[in-house]
Amino acid sequence: MKPLTITALLLLSLAAKAQQDTTVADTSARPQRKHVLIIANSGEGIQARVENTDTARAVNDTIRINTKRKVIRIITTERIDTNVAGQFEERLKELRRERRNVFTYWAGLEVGINTFIAPDGRVGDGPESGPLQLNNAKSRFCAINFMEHKVEFGTHHIGLATGLGVEFLNYKLSENNTLAFNGDSTWTAAMATPVLDKNKLRQIGLRMPLMLEFNTKRAKLPADAQDLKNKPGWSFDRENNFHLSAGLVGSWYFDTMYKQKYREGGRTVRQRSKDDYNLLPYRLAARAQIGFGSLNLFAEYALTPMFEQDAAPELTALNIGVTLVGFN
Repeated sequence: MKPLTITALLLLSLAAKAQQDTTVADTSARPQRKHVLIIANSGEGIQARVENTDTARAVNDTIRINTKRKVIRIITTERIDTNVAGQFEERLKELRRERRNVFTYWAGLEVGINTFIAPDGRVGDGPESGPLQLNNAKSRFCAINFMEHKVEFGTHHIGLATGLGVEFLNYKLSENNTLAFNGDSTWTAAMATPVLDKNKLRQIGLRMPLMLEFNTKRAKLPADAQDLKNKPGWSFDRENNFHLSAGLVGSWYFDTMYKQKYREGGRTVRQRSKDDYNLLPYRLAARAQIGFGSLNLFAEYALTPMFEQDAAPELTALNIGVTLVGFN
């Protein structure tokens, strides 16, 4: 029996090679495949021959062994890597994260005008008896938004965005006045001399938004591993995306400084004061922004007053600007 088994194994090896070497183009209407048929018969010994097999009936048969009572088929199929599914899911998570970052518009460097609205509706110059008379062109707003995160509502087209940033508010006084305060009120006093070269109030604070964001551009994810294989360099961009956001921004101010600079006796004098001037240490503002591609315009309107109650006329802060540099 051993010689018979060894001979059969050798013939199996030769049969596999014969299949590769004898395959020919078939131009018949019904596709055919060449197969090696090995017949094991105790009376006639072991025989092998090549025959055509109807592929409509036996698509995956490569080798058939006929015995007296059985037909043994050796079937080949394409090998499937068991790690493919796991690798695809991992890559899909990365692509979702990348898409979320691309279509979130908070992180970046923002610059703009920093002003306020007076009780009588005037913008920037304040009421005649008020503490601040602003030079709007030189009263600037700057923010560095260094962190962002968005929760998508099943799609990148809409989501809830938040983050962190640092903001710098500069109020440039336009008159030759000095700012003064006590425990109850804040006011300005006119000065004949010296003539002030710089006269500004500055605040620095941390900020956190909570906004709904909308995007119009389609950014399809791969449906399966084959999709990813066909396009290995899968990526997203903001080009031609129209975006709109609205929500709230809360700020906490940890630093306030009033600064004056003037010339006296041929030398430059700089005076700084770190008092709070009865300014509220926090602010809640409504924010709206709109943009196309990488361009982003925004406006923030304070829902809280600048000063503590009854310390000064009720002034409402207003910032208008543009995202100069996006960080994603």
